[in-house]
Amino acid sequence: MFNIIERPTFTRTVKVRVPKDDGVDEQDFKATFNAMDDDAFNGLGMMDIEGTKEFLRQAVVSLDDLTGADGKPIPYSEEIREAVFKLAYARVALMGAFHNGMMGALPGN
Repeated sequence: MFNIIERPTFTRTVKVRVPKDDGVDEQDFKATFNAMDDDAFNGLGMMDIEGTKEFLRQAVVSLDDLTGADGKPIPYSEEIREAVFKLAYARVALMGAFHNGMMGALPGN
């Protein structure tokens, strides 16, 4: 049976490859997303940075397991959300987690 839910949400671990020295530091946090239908996607261009940020503003409900440089937890807020969205490597990781959550892992990946 397929249940139609108007606005389901889902939570995924977002794996971020943060550039560091001559490599990357692999970090992660949790993101809760809105499962979006075609109407929600319509008009959201993701071909540039601002379009991607606007898409993420619509898709992301909350971010969890975030810490500051001192290792102390940082509560979610719009200000923190925008700080995360400014980071290209975080946007790429969020987009990947969203698409994986919406479509599942593709065969062979």
